[in-house]
Amino acid sequence: MAEEFRRSLIRKKELVASYREKLERSGGFVVLFNFQGIDALPLSQLRAQIRSTGGEIVVGRNTLFYRAFGDTALTDHRELFIGPTAALFAYEDPVATTKRLVEFLKETFDKEFGDRIKGGLMNGRFITPQEVVSLAELPGREELIAKLMGVLTAPVAQLAMTLKALPQKLVLVLKAIEEQKS
Repeated sequence: MAEEFRRSLIRKKELVASYREKLERSGGFVVLFNFQGIDALPLSQLRAQIRSTGGEIVVGRNTLFYRAFGDTALTDHRELFIGPTAALFAYEDPVATTKRLVEFLKETFDKEFGDRIKGGLMNGRFITPQEVVSLAELPGREELIAKLMGVLTAPVAQLAMTLKALPQKLVLVLKAIEEQKS
């Protein structure tokens, strides 16, 4: 009996340490949400989609999540750790990962999707469910990079067009002079 208790305690400590490691790996970004009512197959599909965006979903016990996030702003929000809880960690692009989660919750729960998001942590600060949804509405990393590249290349393209137009205008002026003299 004592050996079984000791093994259980060791396993719990390992889980808490792994949750802390995931939080560190995600740069302090985590979103907690209620997964109750989601069947196993759709949840597995969501996990695969989140993995493809560079994130991870972990379902765990609230007491272990609370211990793992004990030195963060989440400890002031004990209400997050009530009921079925899953944690979304984004290791690459928090916007794309959060966007995929919010889309899934909208598809699954329609108008009540916002009630499923409990809150989260970003840059050491607690984020509300509304802020999580706002984050999901931002353009993705690739879209922002594409816009930046467009802004950066526009002056260069304009300069190239101007430089190309100068010799053409010179040729037209010379041709007009030639026709005028003949």
